[in-house]
Amino acid sequence: MKIEIYADVLCAWAYVGKRRLEGALAILRDEHGVEPTVVWRPYLIDPTAPAVSEDLRVALQDPAIDAALQQCEPGLSTWENRFRVRDLAREEGLGDDFGAQWRTSSWAAHRMITAAAEHGPAVQDEVVELFLRSHFVAGRDINDLSFLREVAEAYALPQPLAGSGRTALVYMERGVDPEEPLERRTREALLTGRAIEVASSPTFVVNGHSALSGAQPVEVLVEHFLTAAEREAADQPEVVRRFRLAESLLDQRDPHGCRYLLKPLRPEFDGDRNLEQLTARALAASASLGPAREKLEQLVEAYPSDAYLHLLLGKTLKRLGDPEYARHLALAGEPDQGTRGPVEVADQVV
Repeated sequence: MKIEIYADVLCAWAYVGKRRLEGALAILRDEHGVEPTVVWRPYLIDPTAPAVSEDLRVALQDPAIDAALQQCEPGLSTWENRFRVRDLAREEGLGDDFGAQWRTSSWAAHRMITAAAEHGPAVQDEVVELFLRSHFVAGRDINDLSFLREVAEAYALPQPLAGSGRTALVYMERGVDPEEPLERRTREALLTGRAIEVASSPTFVVNGHSALSGAQPVEVLVEHFLTAAEREAADQPEVVRRFRLAESLLDQRDPHGCRYLLKPLRPEFDGDRNLEQLTARALAASASLGPAREKLEQLVEAYPSDAYLHLLLGKTLKRLGDPEYARHLALAGEPDQGTRGPVEVADQVV
């Protein structure tokens, strides 16, 4: 059984959930003879966190930040969430002074946690525990370069990428090479969570298909894990898995994420009809209309009887103001319905 935990080390419920998971794993091992493999995956509750960390009490006065952090526990205000989770943290033995002090980026932490997985589940678990304890119990700024370098040296992990002053680079900050190996592994893990519709921290995914969200009680976790384990893990070729995840991201209006997941399939699968068609849809959805047009024209030339390709090309040409669009819509069997707004047309392209 493989349990993947999508969680943010900035989320207090992830720490409570980790303690409850540990209780569930002990029951699985001692009473059922099951020893799951546990892997921690990234989830961002605050992707817009600033490069320089700030006092959390001050940050929470901004309604937008308050709303973003509610992903830890949808339905509760951030302050209600903090009081509730503090009581539960005390019950789980996490101390009486439990609570974060900083609004900070967790991307450097996620990079290190992803790298730690290469050393095995036990080491990764230790690194996750260290970040959670440092953030919620010790009151440390976990995006501080000196702290991150301590962690890297202690566990033989890659050194953090320096950002502004004493901080590490934050997610999607300019200057981070998206193709740097550890950055790609971390981003792909994040995008995979989005593709399978992980929407809160923590979320437990068993054998790649059965998800349970929230810091559930131990008995609920055990029951879910045992039930989910009865279903075999999907035996899907990596190429197909990657394609389906990318397709899901496009369906969720993330064309850039879609293209990012598809990129490793090139150049081996260049020219593949399905790959090029999905890429063209993602280009159109991200308003890269010129490249979308070029790719769709190549596809239409190769597959002139494909009505769907004519439909995609026709709608792309219409957004570009090219009168040739009408011919392609006619070939697709869709009558021209006049000029519509770019947002509406963009939605229909994908």
